[in-house]
Amino acid sequence: MPKALTDFEKTTIKKELLLAAEDSLQQYGAKKTTVDDLVKRVKIPKGTFYLFYKSKEILFFELFRQKHDDIQNQFLKAIESIRNNINVNTITNLMFNMYKKMDDSFLLSFVTSGDLELVMRKIPYTNSEEHAKQDNFITEQLFSILPNMNKKSVEEYSAAMRLVLVSVIHKKEIGQDIFDDALKLAIKGLVIQMLSEVNDDKSK
Repeated sequence: MPKALTDFEKTTIKKELLLAAEDSLQQYGAKKTTVDDLVKRVKIPKGTFYLFYKSKEILFFELFRQKHDDIQNQFLKAIESIRNNINVNTITNLMFNMYKKMDDSFLLSFVTSGDLELVMRKIPYTNSEEHAKQDNFITEQLFSILPNMNKKSVEEYSAAMRLVLVSVIHKKEIGQDIFDDALKLAIKGLVIQMLSEVNDDKSK
């Protein structure tokens, strides 16, 4: 049986497992990363791994949620910072910066490679359900600064924003040197339509 661990050892091992998971996911992906690989990187017995996580998928999902939540918390703060200065440029820059943070992290490749879908199939339903609810909450917070938008419009623009995000995986085809400008232009187009609809509703 694994030896009893101190609180300090538990905290250290958990941090190292999360770091090892992120590194392995970036290099090999979820399917090719094994528990044996992870414990070898962290230099712990395999039995110790299972004191923390019942499976590698639960570890991967915790890592994904931590990184995802960190970016979204930054996004929430950014929303609050522009609440009294809502215009095309402030919303466009807010969305662009969020997309760039996603692109700079492992999150985007984790989602678009199919790794997230693979992990979600193997974790408890309550974990994935909780994450989905949180995503809906974040979307609602963004549109809360535009209170005149109806529910259908919120759903449509949310889907359109996800569509723009997915375009990041085609950066090479679009052109590395012009991608950022093209991404910001696409976001700006959505924001112009969104604000136009809000203003039309106000005038009725």
